[in-house]
Amino acid sequence: MTQGLRRGVLALCWLAIVGGALLFAAGAYTGYVEGVAADEERTVGRLMPAEVAAFVLGLVLAITGGTVAAALRGSRTTVADAH
Repeated sequence: MTQGLRRGVLALCWLAIVGGALLFAAGAYTGYVEGVAADEERTVGRLMPAEVAAFVLGLVLAITGGTVAAALRGSRTTVADAH
């Protein structure tokens, strides 16, 4: 893998990590707010599918980005080494 391609992939990994963390936090926060509102009104709270999806997808994105970044940093094979 060329150095330029490696940098581009690492940048995308970091974007996935940060974006996933933000999405995870947004899903967790909105779920928390819904739960607090349900407690105050003494009703049964209802999580929206989008909140659950944001929570799960954010976690998956962050973990996947971190795994790919770690694997990419661990493999230092260059094109010259492969031949």
